[in-house]
Amino acid sequence: MFLERAKFYNRVQFVSDLLLTCIAFPLAYVSRTYISDISHLLPSNLGRFFNPLLLPFHEYLWMIGLGILWWTITVYSLGLYRISIRRFGWEKARIIIESSILLWLFIGILSYALKLNISRPLIAFFVFYQAVLLLSARLVQAVEARKGKGFPPDGECRNIVIIGSGSRAHQMGELIARYSDWGLQILGYVNMGTEEFSPPRDDVLGSIADLDRITNENIIDEFIYVGDHASLEGLDKILELCQEQGIRLRVAADFFPVKVAKLSMEFLENVPIITFSSNPEHVFSLLMKRALDIIISSACLILLMPVFFVVGLLVKCTSKGPIVYRQVRCGLFGRKFTLYKFRSMYEGADDILWEIKHLNEMNGPTFKMRNDPRVTTIGRFLRKSSIDEWPQFWNVLRGDMSLVGPRAPLPDEVKEYWRWQRRRLSVKPGMTCLWQISGRSEIDFHEWMKLDLHYIDTWSLALDLKILLYTLPAVLFGKGAR
Repeated sequence: MFLERAKFYNRVQFVSDLLLTCIAFPLAYVSRTYISDISHLLPSNLGRFFNPLLLPFHEYLWMIGLGILWWTITVYSLGLYRISIRRFGWEKARIIIESSILLWLFIGILSYALKLNISRPLIAFFVFYQAVLLLSARLVQAVEARKGKGFPPDGECRNIVIIGSGSRAHQMGELIARYSDWGLQILGYVNMGTEEFSPPRDDVLGSIADLDRITNENIIDEFIYVGDHASLEGLDKILELCQEQGIRLRVAADFFPVKVAKLSMEFLENVPIITFSSNPEHVFSLLMKRALDIIISSACLILLMPVFFVVGLLVKCTSKGPIVYRQVRCGLFGRKFTLYKFRSMYEGADDILWEIKHLNEMNGPTFKMRNDPRVTTIGRFLRKSSIDEWPQFWNVLRGDMSLVGPRAPLPDEVKEYWRWQRRRLSVKPGMTCLWQISGRSEIDFHEWMKLDLHYIDTWSLALDLKILLYTLPAVLFGKGAR
């Protein structure tokens, strides 16, 4: 309901701003015409500035239409109507002023590029009136919100009673008070008896035992339950009362010990399910990520086929053993898969790892050594240039890996992970990630793990594309490669 209310409010706000922007141009045209009529009364220099005749009103409509389209794109890009961000009044004012300036620049550049005879004072009046009207509308809304009237999308203010005591209930009340311009207002609090308000509040309507009296004496649209684990047992009685009287009941679920996980509510047929997730679950974005993996890996496998052939000959002719090295790695949530690389070590290198393991230069379970004696001459070049990893495009095409994601670990490494480090297995491993563009083997193992978790927490398609772009120079210059 809160989200739907926010969407509706933003749509009405946008339509209102659009209408005010359209009104601003006739005001500007009338003002410019009036000043032209009295230009002979102005000083000669200023009079000449306003003297050129205006074109008929309809001659400007196509240009103003393009300007309003540009303004729409601008305000949405600047985030004026973004639901996920609750902006303060001064932030809204700043965005409105910035969008008006960009509108002025757009019309000015358009008129210059097309060599149009457009009055510069007319453009200035238009942008000025537009900014003033939009800022005035925001000011009126702020004043109405302070009066407790706000702007209820359905025409009625919503009286909300918070069932809860102490700091969490108070914080919830302060949070809802920020949205008073939506017509949301706190009527009072119901004391649960588990924790008292400190200092005592005048707007406490009573205790849980007084709910019948409270609902009879007050006009209540919604209850918000702000309890804890210990008080959940009494929730069924509150729910029964709300169902009998048709009052909406919301439950604040922030008493769960969640730091990173995202909480969502969904239904499996008629069974409500609360979901906690700390990994990306944007279905469409993940589908696009997979599509990019297929397209790019397929193209790379085809275009790099001649290089694969040459590298294969070099590997085969310089040392004994297979051209492609196969190794079992852990993928999504620990699923085992076979990872493919061009062989860069002498045959049997895995069997003698125990002899040099004490020379490990990387803390943690991962083995890294700057001058590993098991690496062949051609293998050093392949590792430095990351060419040895190109066969992993086949792993990406198969779906075992992605182009961008945490490095695929060995099963023995996973066994030594701390619990918080295992969360990096909650997404598909990749050929590159933040560790690849941040120094690779030069960074500390625990910092490496934190970079992977940061990638998971902030994942987006834009981030993947950014990492791919930064990977190219990192690979070309061999930064941190061993």
